[in-house]
Amino acid sequence: MPEPTLRCPGCGAPANADAASCSYCGSALATVTCASCYGAMFVGSRFCAHCGAEAVRQELEERAPLECPRCREEMRRLLLGKTTVRECGGCGGLWMDPADLQRLADAKELHSGIVAVLAAHIPAVPALPNVVRYLPCPECGKLMNRSNFAKSSGVVLDVCRTHGVWLDRGELPALLEFIGSGGLARTRARDHLMLEEERRRIEAIRGTVATPHESHGTSSFTLVSDDSDGTVVFSRIIRTLFSTKSE
Repeated sequence: MPEPTLRCPGCGAPANADAASCSYCGSALATVTCASCYGAMFVGSRFCAHCGAEAVRQELEERAPLECPRCREEMRRLLLGKTTVRECGGCGGLWMDPADLQRLADAKELHSGIVAVLAAHIPAVPALPNVVRYLPCPECGKLMNRSNFAKSSGVVLDVCRTHGVWLDRGELPALLEFIGSGGLARTRARDHLMLEEERRRIEAIRGTVATPHESHGTSSFTLVSDDSDGTVVFSRIIRTLFSTKSE
């Protein structure tokens, strides 16, 4: 049985799944996995060419919409998997509770579907200039801290220590890709190396042998574990984001 034809979500022209751009309109092409049949589909496509499933966007009623901290448009409630987030109808940014962010990160089987749902929304506001500025929290109005997630992901989150975390359009998919590619495992290995270096340094200063579980007053080390999927590391990172000031 021949493979179904994938079509460019921009102009509808046929294109191969491994094509980087459409040969007709020049649009950049990238594939994600259909959440229903796990077949390849282009980011931005509304329907899967394999099973016909729609990249469903389930929006929920919002009685008192919050204002986007980036472009000032109203945000709407959106269901991603079983998690509710607020998405800006203008720039496509997301406002999330930290616990919801962790739930999405832990549900690895849903990542492809989440990416497809987010990509199906075309922002009404053109891409804003890449200028670093501190954003106000949508709930309390205070300026949020900026933090590079896991200190090495390149995804800079805007965090209100009291109310939540803001992700610009494309940052949640980038964060999920970082996690899926083993980023948290690398963070765990890095933290373990830092722990060993700190232990050796203190032993050299004291001239004695420290116990393996001694924290030396550095609580972040005590949270590193041997979890294979990075769950504990992710939890520690989230707690750190909401308990410390900007770096």
